[in-house]
Amino acid sequence: MRNTWLQEQLATISDEKSRFVIEEAIKYIEQLEDDNESLQVALEGNIWSPKKWNEKAEK
Repeated sequence: MRNTWLQEQLATISDEKSRFVIEEAIKYIEQLEDDNESLQVALEGNIWSPKKWNEKAEK
């Protein structure tokens, strides 16, 4: 998880009863972080694509 503060906070409230839920929440957050990174890379690739350089901007 990239957000170390959040990970630390979740660890402090984790106990035997809530451990599964917190671990699954962390996995979900990590998946969201990966999806966001993939989307960001895809968008940057589209913006900086040499094929797009000569296209006129749509108005």
